[in-house]
Amino acid sequence: MKRVWSVAHNTFIEAIRDRVLYSLIIFAVLMILSSLIFASISAEQYNKIVKDLGLTAISIIGVMISIFLGMGLVYKEIEKKTVYNIFSKPIRRYEFVLGKYLGLGFTLLINTAAMAVILFLIVLYTEVKYSGLIKYYYGGHYYAEFFKAVYFEYLEFIVIIGIALVFSSFTTPVLSVLFTFFLFAIGRFSSDIKLFAEQVKNPIMGFVTEAVYRIVPNLEKFDVRHEAVYGGDISAGLILYTTAYAVLYSMALLMLSIVIFEKREFK
Repeated sequence: MKRVWSVAHNTFIEAIRDRVLYSLIIFAVLMILSSLIFASISAEQYNKIVKDLGLTAISIIGVMISIFLGMGLVYKEIEKKTVYNIFSKPIRRYEFVLGKYLGLGFTLLINTAAMAVILFLIVLYTEVKYSGLIKYYYGGHYYAEFFKAVYFEYLEFIVIIGIALVFSSFTTPVLSVLFTFFLFAIGRFSSDIKLFAEQVKNPIMGFVTEAVYRIVPNLEKFDVRHEAVYGGDISAGLILYTTAYAVLYSMALLMLSIVIFEKREFK
């Protein structure tokens, strides 16, 4: 495990130094802060707009970081030929892949937590300033649901990292981005795909659509922003189920990445 943590640490350092990451973080902060401007349009909707825009900003930026940094997790090392130097040391390929995944996962954890703290402070400010309106319109603050929504978003990020890692193991960064974004888009519309599979009359098309629905990760499971914004019960059972789903799916993607990378030949 020491070698895995070493790779993870180096991946984390590289990601932090990446200028793309900083630009995304700045963009996220600007989006969160801009929620204050938009929210001022309607005082009675102030809290809802701040939370909704803020959580959406965290989701968008987290997905972008997962895809654009995930695309080069493995390919970058191959392109720069540093992979030869890495494997000249006593480190196995599965340790390399696992370390890369954990490193970017920890990077997303830090950045997601930082954005969540910034947003929470803004939410706290709005709820103190408009405490009367919030109590009247919403009947509560729902701080727990807010942090649960952020946690669910992070679960989505680790699944997307796994998808990006799979494609990064055997294809170029451009194709990796396209394939990952394609699966992300399908995952976000899982319910529509299921509905289409149930209604389509062509048996072959129905079978294909049903197969896509079963194989592609259902990313709609990680969207609980409505409960965080308007108030709702995000039960412990739902948290455990969604966490198990994300972990198991990520493990499957990680194993697939390792199998692909183990069979890859370097020239």
